[in-house]
Amino acid sequence: MSLRLRLLLSIGISMLVLWTAASVWLFVDLRGEFRATLDERLAASARMVAGLVSQLPEDRASSEPGDKQGLKLTIRQDVACEIRLLRGDLVARTGDGPVGLGEERTGYSTRTIQGEKWRTYTLQESGMRITTADRVERRQALLRDILLAAALPFLIAAAGSLLALWYGVRRGLAPLESIRKALARRQPGMQHPLPQARVPAELVPLVATMNALLERMEGAIERERSFTGNAAHELRTPLTAVKTHIQVARMQCHGDDATASLAQAEEGAMRLQHTLDQLLTLARVEGPFHFDTRQDTDARAAIRNAVQHLAQEDRERIRIDPEVASARLAVPSILVATALRNLLDNALRYSPANAVVLVSTTRTGNGLCFDVSDAGGGMSETERSHALQRFWRKGNGYGSGLGLSIVSAIAERYGGSFELHARPVGGTSARLTLPLAPQA
Repeated sequence: MSLRLRLLLSIGISMLVLWTAASVWLFVDLRGEFRATLDERLAASARMVAGLVSQLPEDRASSEPGDKQGLKLTIRQDVACEIRLLRGDLVARTGDGPVGLGEERTGYSTRTIQGEKWRTYTLQESGMRITTADRVERRQALLRDILLAAALPFLIAAAGSLLALWYGVRRGLAPLESIRKALARRQPGMQHPLPQARVPAELVPLVATMNALLERMEGAIERERSFTGNAAHELRTPLTAVKTHIQVARMQCHGDDATASLAQAEEGAMRLQHTLDQLLTLARVEGPFHFDTRQDTDARAAIRNAVQHLAQEDRERIRIDPEVASARLAVPSILVATALRNLLDNALRYSPANAVVLVSTTRTGNGLCFDVSDAGGGMSETERSHALQRFWRKGNGYGSGLGLSIVSAIAERYGGSFELHARPVGGTSARLTLPLAPQA
């Protein structure tokens, strides 16, 4: 779970729980006040009716004992009223009120009359029993309206609070996102530290620690590159001397055994020299070295240059697609030729004798894809995943195991890509994509 989602959930749930608890508390208190207000209204209505009845003449304030209907009162539609003498005779009642509303017990009560619940208040005054009543269903409807009127602003405020919380968390975590983007854009050879100017105080120690770590890592990588380059450079001179002495010894030796031994020694020295040359190239490609000032290369010329460095019998096995694109690459010519030469050398080595190696190009957006296809035994998915590792060779294959690593490093340095794919007809297709130079 991301930090942003964790903050939103923890703060949002806490806020919703608190808002809900406060709303329930407010609603319970409001319901009590609402009921007390309506009860007070019933009592006020009863007292008002008692005051009016006391002002009537005595002959108007009484009814005959046999009068079952009594006088009809006109009061508000949602309030029922009934007036009886203390002996039980009906004096007056509202037209929509139920029969038998009055009761002997004074005060408040909740009763069910004729299948309908009523909230009543009975008052005894001036020899009369005055009862006022509200429908409980009407009260509940009013309470639901109040609840809806209170809940709607709550829901709107809760939704607005969650949106404000999401925006605030996003803005609050923006410095972390900026640090992530700075690390994602960072190239291996970059020396400058992460910026600390607009970083919050809480993140300053983190950024300082990361800068220290990056500095130590860059120092370690630089020492590794220096060691690789220096070691390969220092070994070239004595290795050249060994090769020279072996050649001199071969010219002076006449025995078959001695000649064969010296030939094997010379082959081993040449193999070691090739490995050292590859190590130097890899160190330069991965290090902060500049190869030449010209940063654009003709694709066709690069292919021809790579083929010319091969042996004559190997050049005869290369088939170049006549539709090779004429494009300018934003990569130094020496590196393009080195990458293609390594791909051709690898394809020739792992193809059967006299098998043809195909070279073609395809434009892909802002890049040019070189496709070098061989007719060898192919590689499994596991072997293709290990092929770009340094010093890895398929089986007991000949070579330094650095050729494809150099190709991958060149592609990575200039924003390209390098992939190995299995061919449907057998063999392996090496696809190197390099960026095109901007047109003038």
